[in-house]
Amino acid sequence: MRREKPIEKMSHAVTERCRGVRRLTGTCRVAFVLAFVMAVTPLCSVCSFAAAGPMGEKINDGYDEETWATLTDNVLEYDEVPTLVHEFNTTMQSQYDSLERTRQDMITALNDLNVAKWRADRREESAEEDGDTEDMINAITSSVILRAVITSLDSTAVNLLSKVTLASLTKAENTITMYAQSALISYDSLRASRETLSQMQELYNRQYQILQRQQELGMATSTEVLEAQMNQLSAESNIMALDSGITQLMNSLCTLVGFDPNDPPTIAPIPTVDVSLIDEMDLETDTLKAIGNNSTLQTQRKTDAGKTNAEVASRLALINEGEAKMRIKMEELYRDVQAKLVAFEGAQAGFESAQKSAASYQKMYELGMLSETQYIAYMLSYYSEKATYDNADTSLRLAIETYNWAKLGLVDPD
Repeated sequence: MRREKPIEKMSHAVTERCRGVRRLTGTCRVAFVLAFVMAVTPLCSVCSFAAAGPMGEKINDGYDEETWATLTDNVLEYDEVPTLVHEFNTTMQSQYDSLERTRQDMITALNDLNVAKWRADRREESAEEDGDTEDMINAITSSVILRAVITSLDSTAVNLLSKVTLASLTKAENTITMYAQSALISYDSLRASRETLSQMQELYNRQYQILQRQQELGMATSTEVLEAQMNQLSAESNIMALDSGITQLMNSLCTLVGFDPNDPPTIAPIPTVDVSLIDEMDLETDTLKAIGNNSTLQTQRKTDAGKTNAEVASRLALINEGEAKMRIKMEELYRDVQAKLVAFEGAQAGFESAQKSAASYQKMYELGMLSETQYIAYMLSYYSEKATYDNADTSLRLAIETYNWAKLGLVDPD
């Protein structure tokens, strides 16, 4: 039987041991990928299940003093929402922290592996000088395996911070921001409605008391009194419902932007909707952006092209259908903005007229030119116009925001 020369023996041993390199490399990659998937998987539900919890320690990281003071002044303003979500949403912070920890673990592992490879190379040199063939084989094998693992781990570390990964995190963050802004708009609307309804309730109470006295004097019917009482009770019931909604929205807001629900911030009033934003809309351009940014459509475009003509045709049909639906959706959102704008302008004109009339009624009442009953009726009409205006403002703002959220890919076509 032919005896192998030392170099042939060494080459054969290295070959045999290197057969396991691909298995080892695959195992390392799977382990790290699984760890990363486990870290990122919660993003699938983060939009509706953002973790609750206090803001915790607030550490200034890259902001000027004035900006940081505004962010941490315990006053929640609409324009601050994206930054607050980025800095203080506990779920997003958990994702970023997990990503950074994984990255640091990989760096540490790479450093350790590089040191081990350096030692293996030195061992190989020493074994070659000493003529120790077995030790030389072991050293070369270790070096080959370590080089393969280092290459694999280095590639995984690069992919960990790839544009795709960061885009997924950004998408999740934008989605949370969308929900937070929507909740804040709704909160501001409910608060305005409560303030208006509270004023109307006081007027209904006075109206009911007056009609009760008039009924005693035979100047009002029981039907009129009952109607006034129903208005009073209805306003009271609606205020209770609004209070419940306001509390729920406050808890949601605190969770989304990272405040402690037990120590909620002061909510700054949202400025009147900026109608100039509508002039900046370009339906065709915005639709192309929506199609390009939408994750559902992105997934469809990335599906396997297929091997048969039927599979290729089916895939193209699915892509075309998705893009067509997105075009229809954007057209619907654009028309909705235009319709809400018309309603807003009408409500605005009505409210401005009501404001002037209310000032006149107040003066006439003070001068004794109006009875209290007449004054109450006029003021109830004024508050009704105010409520219509406030609702129109909220509806238009939500329509504009929804259109812009769709441009970012956050609104699905279905």
